Amino acid sequence: MQRIEENKNMSVDDSTSLTQEFKQTAFRNHVDLIGVTDLRVVDEIPIRERPMRILSDAKAVVVYGVKYKGASYLFEKSWCNQMDKLLTSIDKKLREFLTEKGYKAHSFLRAGKPRYLYEDLYKRPFIEEPLVQGRWHRVYYKLHDAAVSAGLGRVGKNSLLIIPQYGPNAYLSMIITDAPLEPDAPCDKDPCADCNLCIKACPTGALNGSVHPDRDKCRPMDCHLPCLTVCHEKWLKKRQQLDEQQKST
Repeated sequence: MQRIEENKNMSVDDSTSLTQEFKQTAFRNHVDLIGVTDLRVVDEIPIRERPMRILSDAKAVVVYGVKYKGASYLFEKSWCNQMDKLLTSIDKKLREFLTEKGYKAHSFLRAGKPRYLYEDLYKRPFIEEPLVQGRWHRVYYKLHDAAVSAGLGRVGKNSLLIIPQYGPNAYLSMIITDAPLEPDAPCDKDPCADCNLCIKACPTGALNGSVHPDRDKCRPMDCHLPCLTVCHEKWLKKRQQLDEQQKST
């Protein structure tokens, strides 16, 4: 307990160093992008369902992502389950790092209890209430909000989180902690400002340029989600072109 109290009184320089070391640990454990935000991102969640019930003195929300291998993997249930296992392992590593530093951390992933991303994407990708059930399902609903606040990207015209480096091609998770990690600035670039591929691809006209499609027109089970596919394919192609350019220089 004495170690925790000493750490909570750390200087700004120490906080910066801790944040940098934490992120480097994440990158060494298969994380491709990571950001930090504060607890205001969960303000709209009913008090009884806020993560502070578990960690009452929480100070930071950490959001991280692992990039997709390709658009074809998006709807493969076996791959989604594999990614759940990977993120559960990453969460464990990040919690262990913070615990060794004298802090507490809580993850919302548990081994053997996947989030069923496959069903979330394939059946009901645009509704306001998530498929994920259980005690902390509203926290999952705030995952994209937390990612935006942590500077990872912005919500696009098809309701996906669009990340400047990877587009929508990243699988996300988050943890909360009482460690005084430095928050990141929100992303100031709109990755899909000049793009309307998803709007043009939508066969029902449900997309209108805002982050919330027309729920009365959206028929994901009938149209097979071309709005998601064209977005994923566009960004994967862009990423491949950048990788080829880097190899040639």
